[in-house]
Amino acid sequence: MKRRSLILSLFLLTSCADLYTGRSYLTEMESDDSRFFNPRDDFPVVGGDSGRFWNTEEETRARTPASLGDIAEENRKRSLRQELRELESSQSEDELYQKYQHKFGTVSERIYFLELPPRERRDYLASRGFLEEEKVEMTSERERAFAVRGQDILLGMSKNEVVESWGKPLRIEIAGNPTYENERWLYRVKNGQKFIYFEGGQVQGWE
Repeated sequence: MKRRSLILSLFLLTSCADLYTGRSYLTEMESDDSRFFNPRDDFPVVGGDSGRFWNTEEETRARTPASLGDIAEENRKRSLRQELRELESSQSEDELYQKYQHKFGTVSERIYFLELPPRERRDYLASRGFLEEEKVEMTSERERAFAVRGQDILLGMSKNEVVESWGKPLRIEIAGNPTYENERWLYRVKNGQKFIYFEGGQVQGWE
């Protein structure tokens, strides 16, 4: 009985093998029809999904918990931006700041400038080389002579003309190399004091 069962089993296995004639590993691999699932084709896309297969670096960073260093740096930047907004809102209209703020590369530089006393801001701009781009409207020699007689000051006046008009200053402050003649002269006037600013030895402004 056992012998018959063994013969029958071998016969059935041989018969089944005939059904798979010509099949090999390579054939099976080539006929593989498996594929990746695609959004919308194989599953619905819910609200908030982009339907893309990948994320940008910015998206990955947004989903990645920030390190303690990143958190501290972001808090520092946020604090500086808040400080700058408060300084700007508390300032009166400052033509120098409005004109040159785009020159400052960082928020910290803007804060530093706004924390300077108004009388020192022009010196700071001159030390950075920003004022060199200003074009002074030159006055004629006749206009300057008339201003000297009237003890007035005009843009473009030389230092000698200012001395002729107002006399010698109480104090002279020099910015940078003296040969560039970037100076600030202090005068005592009825209402307090007045500063006259020179660049290249010519009057560029006053306050």
